[in-house]
Amino acid sequence: MPEFLKKVKSAIVELIAPEDKVLVAVSGGADSLALLYLLQQFSKELGYELFVAHLNHLTRGGESDEDARFVEKEAGKLSLPVFVENIDVAAEKSILKSSFQESARILRYRFLEKTLMSIKGNKIALGHSADDCVETVLMNLLRGTGLRGLAGIPETRGHVVRPLLHFTRSELEQFLNDRNLDYRTDSSNNEKKYLRNKIRHEVIPFLRTFNKDISRNLLSLAEIARGEEQWMTEKTRELYSQLVKTESGGLCFEVTEFEEQPQAMKRRLIREAFYRLTESLREITALHVRQVLDLFARARVGSGLKLPGNVRVACGYGTVSFSLSKGSKNDGLPEIDRKTISLEVPGVTSLAQLGIQLNVRLVEPSADLPQPVDKKQAYFDFDKTGEDIRVRFFQPGDRFMPLGMLGHKKVKSYFIDQKIPREKRLSIPILTNGKDDIIWIYGERTSGQFCVAENTKKVLFIEGKGL
Repeated sequence: MPEFLKKVKSAIVELIAPEDKVLVAVSGGADSLALLYLLQQFSKELGYELFVAHLNHLTRGGESDEDARFVEKEAGKLSLPVFVENIDVAAEKSILKSSFQESARILRYRFLEKTLMSIKGNKIALGHSADDCVETVLMNLLRGTGLRGLAGIPETRGHVVRPLLHFTRSELEQFLNDRNLDYRTDSSNNEKKYLRNKIRHEVIPFLRTFNKDISRNLLSLAEIARGEEQWMTEKTRELYSQLVKTESGGLCFEVTEFEEQPQAMKRRLIREAFYRLTESLREITALHVRQVLDLFARARVGSGLKLPGNVRVACGYGTVSFSLSKGSKNDGLPEIDRKTISLEVPGVTSLAQLGIQLNVRLVEPSADLPQPVDKKQAYFDFDKTGEDIRVRFFQPGDRFMPLGMLGHKKVKSYFIDQKIPREKRLSIPILTNGKDDIIWIYGERTSGQFCVAENTKKVLFIEGKGL
């Protein structure tokens, strides 16, 4: 067996297992067609099953249609199932609000994932070559990148595999020529308006005038960066699991613990938090990371910023949280129905939107009245509260008389003193009497104005479950 085929077989064995169902993305170009024929050559020996997928972007008129027909014909020659779909990328571009190239990438992966599910497959094989990796490294350098960008294209990502990443485009074209296999040439690959094409046709040839081995050197750099990136990623995730607390709808760091980390690890932790929320790092830039670092450094309660992907970063009391914003006024918190609710006295009242149930009953006063076991239980003098008990939420100007304190206090000041995050304050139930006097900030503090005294004749006991 020729050395080239031995190396290809070895690469396939590393990435594809016996009984795998592999969807091969075939554009009709040299790289993807070589991938198809190479995978087919070893499929019976290695025991995996192949399917072919082609997405027609409808961008080059008859040329695009010819590509689709060509792929169907090649799949037919190999007796392989083929899936072809037409998507007008130009029309979808405005909906996705991204560049043409990025829109095409998004739609292509959506199509491949959907097709993979339909065949109950477990691998998607892409025909990226060593040349693609070199171009990607240079593109990332020009745009500004870190270690991850220098690593170029990964050989695996989830169930996506790239068996030809260590082979050059010329090697793949030679393989096809040796077997008299035709392939399609995308005319748009010569258009200089795309950065990758400029790098391919102008930058790399220019760099070769300084170092004819520039491509090999960049591949070596990518391999080194990939190994170190993998090691750093493992360390980042270990530390992330120790530092981050998962809250309802988000992730939270203690500022002190975060600030103790080296600067390089801080940057990685921010990116990891972003990735955990969005499952992608494509939209976060070095500028965004610096903005978050500045937020941690200032750590002023109530300050925050918005990142791409609808990610919101907010400072609390000694914490910085990351959450997905849903565009509501409460920045990702569920919308609360602000209407006042009357409690059943005695009886059970449900605050379904908050997952809280309030159980109310009347009990006889006694010298050994048990103390509340947690902040979701409270005793009141029924003659002072009356039976008209209501539930509402915070309103500007609210005041009450906290138990154990002299005089009244603004509820807003109480929230600040207790370090209750601003975004949570609007969802804390407040219980009032018929005159709208606050008797209890649920789960926080009762009002001394309505507490049980020696002369209390009837006790109102309220117990909450939830939140």
